[in-house]
Amino acid sequence: MLKSNWKIVSRFERLTDNGVVVASFLLAYHFRDYFIQLLNSFGISAASELRILAPLNEYLVVLGFALVLYNASLSIQGAYRSMRLGSYPRIASVMLTASAVTFLSLGAMFYLLKIDLSRSFIALFCGLSAVALFVERVVVLLFLRFIRARGKNFRNLLIVGTGEQARLLAKKIASEPELGLRVVGFVTLGGAESTEGLRVIADLQSFEGELKKNAIDDVIFTEIGRYFSEVQELALIASDEGITVSLAADFFSLEILRSEVSYFGETPLIHYQRVPGDFLQLILKRMIDFGASFVGIIALSPLLFLITILIRMESRGPVFFRQKRVGLNGRIFTLYKFRSMVHNAEELLPSLKSRNEMEGPVFKIKDDPRVTKLGRILRRWSIDELPQLFNVLRGDMSLVGPRPPLPSEVKLYERKQRRRLSMRPGITCTWQVSGRNEIPSFEEWTKLDLDYIDNWSLGRDIRLLLKTIPAVLSGSGAR
Repeated sequence: MLKSNWKIVSRFERLTDNGVVVASFLLAYHFRDYFIQLLNSFGISAASELRILAPLNEYLVVLGFALVLYNASLSIQGAYRSMRLGSYPRIASVMLTASAVTFLSLGAMFYLLKIDLSRSFIALFCGLSAVALFVERVVVLLFLRFIRARGKNFRNLLIVGTGEQARLLAKKIASEPELGLRVVGFVTLGGAESTEGLRVIADLQSFEGELKKNAIDDVIFTEIGRYFSEVQELALIASDEGITVSLAADFFSLEILRSEVSYFGETPLIHYQRVPGDFLQLILKRMIDFGASFVGIIALSPLLFLITILIRMESRGPVFFRQKRVGLNGRIFTLYKFRSMVHNAEELLPSLKSRNEMEGPVFKIKDDPRVTKLGRILRRWSIDELPQLFNVLRGDMSLVGPRPPLPSEVKLYERKQRRRLSMRPGITCTWQVSGRNEIPSFEEWTKLDLDYIDNWSLGRDIRLLLKTIPAVLSGSGAR
């Protein structure tokens, strides 16, 4: 019910946003000259000469692409999720970002396609859209706050159960007043849970009477697994009263981060998953990985070629070190690095096992005798990992993510540690910018990775990439 109520608000906002973009497009087209002259009158040199715009139908391609770009950008930034735009600075940031992305994408697209359209029009269109979208969202936010503050348009809600899930649900509802839900009270199911701080208005026996006494629109049942028969009886009573009944899916006592319901034929299925992130954001993450790795390989090709020659000159053996690693959900792939050790390093590993300085299944030692002179320089500045850009390009890895483990290490994982494999491995990660090999505990390393997975966002990826630069330049923790 929370989700369905918010969907109504979300769909209204999406429809309104599209209308605002269309209105900004028409306004920019018909009043471009006026706006530019207005800017010039304030001393802002917007344009020295104004080109006559082509017919409107030739600019409809701009509108079509812009609607797609705005919808994608706003969705990725969480503009249609509950309470994500609760402050005016946050609204302004989201709208400016969406407009900047749209402007840059349109400019690049038309440049590559050799489409000659007025850049001043596109800039004005995106600028007007940013302002109009901000004003529209502020008006909606103020209107919702106005009517909620006066107790209007609320649905009265009764929560059955007094356990932790019931409390979390009530807290969630209280934090999202725009949903228009008001918790009238709680119904105790007779368990040993504390009712302190809760407004309990009924129990199993008085439930039906309280429904008749109070104006209840919706009832949410929690603790279904423990009180299935009681919940079944009360749900029938509520439905007979014409009240909407919702069941909180808590059949299993699992620490699940997200769940959703789908239908397979007539059978409802509840899906529990700890897979990180929003689907659209993960798609965008992959697009960024592909584009950045492609550009990086081309830009760094002279350096890659130079290192290839130096490795050939220093010692015999292959230029690239190839090793089987474990990727997304246990997929095996071949990881590429510049060879920084002697050619028979793997054969020497058993004799060095006793010197391992890392706790857990990972092997790391300081001053590894297998590392070559050039290899120490490559490792110092993480240059040996540049070939992993090819892994990113192929989709085996990402720019940011947990470091890919060896199959032998994964065999030693505890159950919870295997969740490191639920996200595509990366070239850099939280561990990389937190001291790297100066973190001796694999347990601590795993905690950093799981925290990254559970709280993943594109913004966090960008911050980690920015932190990686000084970490690499300082060579902190490198071995």
